[in-house]
Amino acid sequence: MRAAQQGGAISLAIVEDEKEVREGLKYLLGLDGRIRISGAFGTAEELIAFLSGGGRAELVLMDIHLPGISGIEATRILQERWPTLAVLILTIFEDEDAILDSIKAGARGYILKNTRPDALLEQIISAAGEGSPISPTVARRILEEIRRGSRALTPADYTLTARELEVLRDIVNGLTYKELAEKHHIAGSTAKKHILHIYQKLNVNSKAEVVRKALEEGLI
Repeated sequence: MRAAQQGGAISLAIVEDEKEVREGLKYLLGLDGRIRISGAFGTAEELIAFLSGGGRAELVLMDIHLPGISGIEATRILQERWPTLAVLILTIFEDEDAILDSIKAGARGYILKNTRPDALLEQIISAAGEGSPISPTVARRILEEIRRGSRALTPADYTLTARELEVLRDIVNGLTYKELAEKHHIAGSTAKKHILHIYQKLNVNSKAEVVRKALEEGLI
């Protein structure tokens, strides 16, 4: 694991009702010098009380199914009270409705619990910056649900080029910058440039917003 200066470490809160899973995440993620665990809680109510009492966190790893306030409702509350706080939904369920509700609630990313530890760490680090990690499995589920339940739409004209539409489809399918570059045989900087142009044309600021807009407006 790549070490970082503790002063620049990401402040992370974990909300997971299963004690063994919670403690395991706390231990594993706490080993990385880039992350500082600010708290590990069994319920969303405990996290909200912690933040209301002056506790701080930049990022929350939130289980989607919790006793009391659900992870989805908690995400909505956090976005209303602490809008700069980023929330990553952690789930083992492939429940399309719950995932779509999480998107609407404002979650920045969605990670499956069976994600490899090294990938989990990198997704958390990414989310603390400009990234919005979305598991490819989750992205496909969202896409399938939208396609099954939506009426035929006439996509808005955002003047996306053919290549940008291809890249947009890949973003929705969960590809990373590196995977995009490899797939299209282009440099990583070129892939990032395509993504920047897509963000500008769609007037969005995160991967989660890109996915939501693409699916809701039938852009792909």
